[in-house]
Formats: sequence, C-alpha cells, structure tokens
Amino acid sequence: MDNTGYFIGIDIGTSSIKTDVYNESFELILECSDKYGYSSNEKEWTEIDPTIWTTHVHRQLSQIFEKISCQLIKGIGITGQMHTTVFLDQDHQPLRPAIMWNDKRTANIIEKIKAELKRTKQTKSIFNILSTGSPLANLIWLMEFEPENYQRLGKILIAKDYVRYVLTGELLTDYCDASTSSLYDVIEEKWSEEVIETFQIKPSIFPEVNYASNFAGNLDLSLFGIEEQVMIPIVVGTGDNVASVIANQSQNQPIFSLGTSGVVILTNQENQWLTTGKNILAKISANDQRIVTQGALQSGAKVIEWWSKNIVHQDVTQFEEKLTEKLGENQVLFLPYLNGDKTLFKNCDLCGAFYGFNLNHDQTDFTLAVYEGVAFAMKRLLQQMQTEEQQNILLIGGGAKSKIWPKIFANILDKTICINRVSHEASCGAAMLAYYQLYQKFPELRNEIQEIKPEKKLAKNYQKKYQAFINFSNALIKKERR
Repeated sequence: MDNTGYFIGIDIGTSSIKTDVYNESFELILECSDKYGYSSNEKEWTEIDPTIWTTHVHRQLSQIFEKISCQLIKGIGITGQMHTTVFLDQDHQPLRPAIMWNDKRTANIIEKIKAELKRTKQTKSIFNILSTGSPLANLIWLMEFEPENYQRLGKILIAKDYVRYVLTGELLTDYCDASTSSLYDVIEEKWSEEVIETFQIKPSIFPEVNYASNFAGNLDLSLFGIEEQVMIPIVVGTGDNVASVIANQSQNQPIFSLGTSGVVILTNQENQWLTTGKNILAKISANDQRIVTQGALQSGAKVIEWWSKNIVHQDVTQFEEKLTEKLGENQVLFLPYLNGDKTLFKNCDLCGAFYGFNLNHDQTDFTLAVYEGVAFAMKRLLQQMQTEEQQNILLIGGGAKSKIWPKIFANILDKTICINRVSHEASCGAAMLAYYQLYQKFPELRNEIQEIKPEKKLAKNYQKKYQAFINFSNALIKKERR
C-alpha cells in the first residue's frame, strides 16, 4: 500500500486537545498536544469559551501542515468530550461560554424536567440518562435564566461538532452525541417530539444527525492561509468513548478508560439496551447497529492529580513502586465520588470520604487508598452493568500508564488486565473514521498486549476489602439521602 497518504485524528478532551497523524499503514508518525483550562466557580459551574478549542486545533493543524503537505492528507476525523453544549446565535457564532459535561448548575432543573416530561416508550431512555451536564438540562437552564440568549439561539452543538463546523462550515452531529443528549428519541431515531412539545423548544436549533464515518465537508484551507485547491475531507466524527471502542475494536472485551473520569465501556449487539449505564447509538456507518453502553465514575485518574496537587503537594506517581509493598494490606478506604455520581447513585452532590484510619496510618496508606478507591468504584460499576462475566478487561487512558494501577485493578477485579503498549486512544479512533470513509473498512492496527494477571492471595485479600468498601459506600449514601 502506498505510504504517502496520511490521516489525522483530533480529540477535544476535557483539559487538553490532541491531534495525531497516521500513515497509510496506520502507524503514528506525528502528534501534537496542548493543555488548556476551563472556568469553574463556587456555584459548581464549569464553562469554556469554545474558541479556545478552535485556536488550539488551528495551531496544531498549522504545525502539521508545516511538516506534511496538505496534498498528502487523505482525511480528518474528530472526536471529543460528550455532552458539553455549545450555543450558537443566528450567525452561528458562540453567544455564551459552552456549558461543560461536568457542570452541576442544573441539579434543580433535572427534577423539573422529570416532573413535566411524560414517561413513554419514546422518552424512557431520556429519563435513564438525564443528569446535570445533559444538553437538555443545559438548554432548559438557558431558557429560564438567560432568556435573551435563548431568543438569539440559532443552533446547539456538542464540542466536537462546533470544532468541525469552524473547520468546514457544516452544522452536523452524529448518533452518539444525539442519543446521549436527552433530546433525542432513540426509538424513532429523531429529535424527540415529546421534549420539543413539552418545553416549547424551537426545532430549528437542532443539527442534522449523520453516521460518524460519513463525509461532513472539506477543510477550509483559507483558515490556514493556504491557497492550493486541495480537498481534505472531514468526517462527522463521534464521542470520545465510541472513538475509543473503534480504536480498540480488535479487543472483544470490556474497556476501562482512566482519564479525567473513569469510564466502563461495553459494546453490545443491535437493540441490546442495558438497564445500568448510558446506552449510545454508535452508528459508525449504515451497516453498524451496535449499542455502546458506558458507565461513568465522575472522578477517575483526576483524583491522583487532586491528591498530588491539593493535598500532599507532591507528585505521588513517583512513589508508586513503594506503594506495592502494602498491596492488599491497607486498611484505609477511600470513596472517590469527588464530583458526584451520575450512573449508579444519580446524586450530583455525592462526595468523597476516607474511612478506617487511625494514628498509625501515614501518607502512604492514604495515597494507596486513593488508587484502590477508584478501582473499587469501577468494579462496582462493572458488576451493575455487565450481563455476563468476562475474564479480560482492556485498560486505556492515562491511568493505564501507571506502574501500580493495573496490578490493583487485576487483583480487585480478580481478572486479567490487558494493556496495549501500542496506545490506541480516542484520537486514533477519530483518524480511523476518516480511513473508513475513504476505504469502507477499518485499518488493521499493530497491537502489543501486556497481560497483568491477578495473584490468588492478593485477590482474596482485596475481595474482603471490596466488601468493606461496599458496606461503607452504602452506609454513607444512605446517610446522604436522608
């Protein structure tokens, strides 16, 4: 195969943007990454100016075009954080900061929506997934608290859709972001008439829904000062968790994604809707009818950053090897619900806690408890979600690079943890969508799978501690609900 063509994948993350370039053999040959911040305040609002994303993407693509001729780019795919809602005016310019997926301003609005929206076959999935940060809740908030902005509203888009719009001028979304918006009827596969009628929403604000691998438009090269008449197709794209499934499609197993949040991802068959978790219409192409179900722990690998920066004021990851000495013996428990919970307990005010410590415990015990708490919580998620037991789990994301976390997960879950040393992340899945658009098939990826197996004695010790974690969690949550 000719190796002179390249595919680009862009991932609009919660706190960083990553753009990767792959050759025709789908080997990673160039990557760009920028971190950025978003605004948050004591009201637990989290917002971002959408032009921050496009500024970073413009810079990264400019850097790529300095090294690779735009004539050699065969396609661009895009993915990103789900739910984050961008409000555009009639001229399709941002009329206010985007409301992010982890925003909590709509806690009271959720109850209003549930009280006013009728429960029908068509709205069942909406009730199951509705939470703070949902585009429906964000839209109702805008209607109530910023009516002048709602009157000016021309379109709502999800993060990756806004970036793609700026690059192509086309207003679209995919089935993944539509089906998880709480605005979409997954039975009839159209924007929900019940929601539109109940809340008197202008139907014109919704973008067209299309398959993730479909052509969306060509890159506007004038944005980069390039006058060459070159057509670089950009595909519709999809949400980051579906993109991760695409990138790791050869591994038929549950995926644990350890990034800002901790996400359990299960790929199901057509019309297989799980009762726990957020069911997503993947619809990568017309032939793809898979349902992807995700369950989220709001605070995943983010808790290590929090513990390092805010509490102990040093990078605890450099002490991971020392922590292995206490595996299975640590008595301190940690509940990692530092940012509420949307999947199991549906309580945005749920918080974290330590338990079981005394004067003999030190920083090492607390640090290890933080690592273990995330694994315990994700095990609980998996047990509630999965319909059948599987022996292997694929661990991806920043947390997969930890020296200790994979071993903790293997023994807490009592399952083999697989780590692909050839990292295939969401940006890879985005680039694969561009490849699929051109060739109507996905590329074959090189894999180097490392397996971390549980140890009998350690797994037994962790089973006891896991039960203690469950008991403590239940007691705390019961108290919170009072």
